[in-house]
Amino acid sequence: MSVLEGGDNHSPNGGQAPVQVRSGNGHHRPRPQVHHGYRRSALKADTALILIQGGMSVTEASERCTVGLDTVYAMKAIAESENFALYDHVLRGGPSVLTSGKQVTNAATAIKALKKCSAMERELVRLATGATADPVTMLLNLTPDQLAAVSKELSPEWFWDRFIAPVMSNTKSTTEPVGSANSNAITLEAAK
Repeated sequence: MSVLEGGDNHSPNGGQAPVQVRSGNGHHRPRPQVHHGYRRSALKADTALILIQGGMSVTEASERCTVGLDTVYAMKAIAESENFALYDHVLRGGPSVLTSGKQVTNAATAIKALKKCSAMERELVRLATGATADPVTMLLNLTPDQLAAVSKELSPEWFWDRFIAPVMSNTKSTTEPVGSANSNAITLEAAK
């Protein structure tokens, strides 16, 4: 009778549980954390999140995917933070799920709450924090020190190429082109 079938009291564990897989030298062979390019715990937690979105309870999804609740909640925080680069990096074996989840938990909570805010509440958040997704609003609300720092970082050529030159090329196309009939008539009048 084998250990897995139970009842073998002469085995090291008294026949109660299966013996761990061991290599030839008697040491436990740890399972690699990254398998086929994905961190096992992150992939399991991500799968649990899919099951939860489908209506399954968090506990049941965690048990079915054989992953801890703390790992599921950490992966949820990473997903809700909308930091897609971090999300992919964690899945592909970068920083651990738990460490990354702790780093972005507050941001994920704030982002989720901000999405529920009305327009007036978002404006209050913008006034309190200066955070905005609108570049015009951001530029108009920069302090003089911030404007000076931006002007040191970006060259006049950068501003010219991105702000002034495009507007000037649009202005020329909407006005009368140089060398039109009217400008030639003015030149002839001046020549007389």
